[in-house]
Amino acid sequence: MNKKIGFFSVMLVLVLGGIFGTRYIMGLAQDEIRISSNPWVGFTPFIYAQQKGWFDGTPFRFVWQVDLTENVRLFERGFTQGFTATQYEMLHAKNPSTLVPVFLIDRSDGADVILSNQKIAQLSETTRPIQVYLERDSMQSDLFNAFVREYGLIDRKFVFINSAQKSMTEIKPADTPIILLSYAPYASQLVENGFRPIASSHTLKSFSVVDALFMNKRIINQDRNQFKTLKRIYERALDALHKNPKEYYKTIQGYLEGQTFTQFMQSTQGIEWFVAPPPARILTQLREQGINTNQLLP
Repeated sequence: MNKKIGFFSVMLVLVLGGIFGTRYIMGLAQDEIRISSNPWVGFTPFIYAQQKGWFDGTPFRFVWQVDLTENVRLFERGFTQGFTATQYEMLHAKNPSTLVPVFLIDRSDGADVILSNQKIAQLSETTRPIQVYLERDSMQSDLFNAFVREYGLIDRKFVFINSAQKSMTEIKPADTPIILLSYAPYASQLVENGFRPIASSHTLKSFSVVDALFMNKRIINQDRNQFKTLKRIYERALDALHKNPKEYYKTIQGYLEGQTFTQFMQSTQGIEWFVAPPPARILTQLREQGINTNQLLP
């Protein structure tokens, strides 16, 4: 084999492996509907269903990521037909008009958290640059902007550091002021490291974040019934969580980055599940943000 060809072949495999992860590099057929997701607590019913084999016989295949922004990138590059995310990831996409929410999953009510090694009063008074770790171009940017406005920190000097959640968990408190934006299952590790929550999606009054399954609207229009099946599978998995939390946790534990059962159950308290149709105020908010909710499944 020509060495140059061999080198570039290896590099291509490594790049694709980095995109999809080693579990998903092989076997993705063209007729599959590929959805990317991450181990946010609200999306774990998809993990449970996958582990139970409930997607067998359906066209759905899930690609698991860590970063929020990677879901949008995969969609934009044509590697997936949809993703689970907040409304902000959808709005940050290059062509949001190609996307529609299929069904709403939850509203974050404290599970998205802002942590620091200092108290709000100390951050307000410091003249030193504040290091801010977050996933740029994701809802965390919107969350941080709301936090800064509400707590009167606009005139502080911030140094933004783009950081994946997994690498963020390696950060330890230091003498310099630090702010980190995180969510379950990663936030619990940051608390163990010594950081303390100073604000969250529960405490902020001007910010509301909704999680949903977003799909290419062309895919939805081809066959809505298969997405009704996917929604029923999701609801079945969520019901399993409520009926037997320990069995549910054991089934998905490998995706939770070391989160204990107690920590996982605490994270479930930080979201409002949309088991019933979402409240009218949520739909109104999404429409005001320019999101078409007409194709939401009942």
